[in-house]
Amino acid sequence: MEPVTLINCFEIPEGREDEFFALWQEINAYMRTKPGYLSHKLYRAITPGARFRFVNVAQWASAAQFQAAHDEGFRALVSRPAWAPFRHQPALYEVVHERRGDAVSLGA
Repeated sequence: MEPVTLINCFEIPEGREDEFFALWQEINAYMRTKPGYLSHKLYRAITPGARFRFVNVAQWASAAQFQAAHDEGFRALVSRPAWAPFRHQPALYEVVHERRGDAVSLGA
């Protein structure tokens, strides 16, 4: 089983960022308890007028564990009316290429 990455882009109406973030934190706390959850980062756009104000990037041990985490409890959280204004576009991804910068030696 290869790890997978969830990338979920959120369209947030202007002025509703705090409301979105509070709802997202509830779901994030729930998902962190699920088998296969590895890590996450939530990004906020700094470019004015960006279509996607927030982007969630989460690592899962496998696609199967990611799918299993979307259980009845998860569906109950995201089906609440408070989530309706926050459109999102989730998808799973796998790494096909990666490069990190060369290590820098600080010694003499």
